[in-house]
Amino acid sequence: MLLEKNIRALNGVIMRKIFFLTAVGLFFQGCASTFQLDPVTLDGQQQVLQEGEKAVVSPRKALVAVRPGAKTYSSAGYTTLVVTVVNGSEEAFLFSTENVQVFVDGKPHKVFTYDETEAGIMEQKDVAERNQTEQFRTALMATALRKTNVLPHAWYGGYVTLGKLPGAGRPHDIRVVVTAAGEEHEFLFRQLKASE
Repeated sequence: MLLEKNIRALNGVIMRKIFFLTAVGLFFQGCASTFQLDPVTLDGQQQVLQEGEKAVVSPRKALVAVRPGAKTYSSAGYTTLVVTVVNGSEEAFLFSTENVQVFVDGKPHKVFTYDETEAGIMEQKDVAERNQTEQFRTALMATALRKTNVLPHAWYGGYVTLGKLPGAGRPHDIRVVVTAAGEEHEFLFRQLKASE
């Protein structure tokens, strides 16, 4: 009888734990939504596919293309963009994340420099994370936008990481302004809930 009573009590504790863990999981799932960035083509621009993703191209002295860094991303995570420039001028110019400005719903938004992105990777303290840190750092060095002289008739591009977007879980208009060869190129993206 005592054994049976203890088993029932244990089952009650287990059921409460399962319920609690399920509720916590649903809460966090509700907090972090999946979004996508849809490019909007402005006057004088065209939409192309770049590595299978929709990119917007703005052709002038310097041709600039911008596309989302991923098909979808979590509202709790960081958004990345891929920015590519082709120098059609006769003079080299310096290009880096300093040439990329982002505005979310009209307000200036953080664009991480290469050094800030690398520092974020290096801050990982967990042992499992530390084992992957060097792999992340190597991938970052190969793909992130770094300060570079873009020679005449050459191209350069890389990933740009944005600060976390405000108001997770709601749509935003994201305006990206890229300065290359002394010209400003403006791009517009709409952050929408990802279609399932």
